[in-house]
Amino acid sequence: MFIKCDTIKIRCNYKYLKEMKIPFNIQYNSNGKEQGRYFNSKHYQHIPYNLYIATNNYHQSLEIEFSSKILKERYPELINKDNIRQCLENINKLDICTIDVDGILNHGWIIKADITKDVDLKLTEEILDALNNNVGNYRRFKWQHYSGKGITFTKDTKYNKEEIKIYDKYQELLRHSRKFVDTLENRKDVMDYFYGKVRFEITLKGESQITEQLGVGSGIKEFFNAIDCAIRQQFNKVFNCSALELDTSNCNGYEEWAMAQILDKYNGDLKQIEQSIRYRYNSRGGLTRRMDKFKLVKSLTNKKENEIIKQVRNLL
Repeated sequence: MFIKCDTIKIRCNYKYLKEMKIPFNIQYNSNGKEQGRYFNSKHYQHIPYNLYIATNNYHQSLEIEFSSKILKERYPELINKDNIRQCLENINKLDICTIDVDGILNHGWIIKADITKDVDLKLTEEILDALNNNVGNYRRFKWQHYSGKGITFTKDTKYNKEEIKIYDKYQELLRHSRKFVDTLENRKDVMDYFYGKVRFEITLKGESQITEQLGVGSGIKEFFNAIDCAIRQQFNKVFNCSALELDTSNCNGYEEWAMAQILDKYNGDLKQIEQSIRYRYNSRGGLTRRMDKFKLVKSLTNKKENEIIKQVRNLL
């Protein structure tokens, strides 16, 4: 399977914007000189989805950002190698501008992408709790829980943000995209398709992150010929899915048994345990070693949650 995206941003030379059919907004630099022009669909009621087009005179560049909703009735396909041309042609059909589709496809590159996978899964509280309780690097990843509808894990790095979003796509459409759905002739088919679907989504920003994560260049054709493994790789980074599956009664000695009881008391929340025992250690190294031991014991005893994590991972 090849990569699919919910949203992408393309950069290319501004010569591929052939015509502005409506007035674009003007951007000025600090000296009051025109820096470029842009169109933003949020100001246009008849375009109920994200579309942003901007030129930069200094860099002689054109940026186009759009969501898979540009595909309209083909929205469930997401943006992929087989319909990227259709996406760009649909922009021309909006009569706001004319872009050189062939020029962009041959010479443009991706600078941002929301890589997406929709799977058949009921996102229960049990699954959400298992995900939350089994974050591998619990100190780094922050999480946000959306009342039974989804969960997001985020880690800030030096240059980028690592993130994975997991949410009920059907519920998201009901809450935030009804205006778009109501414009579709096949609205019932689209909603039926997303019923029972959970979306896994990661965002890659910049050529370096795209190249590092996908192992390909950021050119449009190279990008969309990448194998669909980025979401699974990110899932593996975030969540601890141990192959070891021992019951609590099989812990090795009293120390592991006692630590298992502490884990049970705190519902497996390593962050709370660390906060509770921190003051008992004189050095950071001692605390780190103890927390590594807690992580090991958790992997040995958390048989049910391990199974849940593995089942979810196998869908990716």
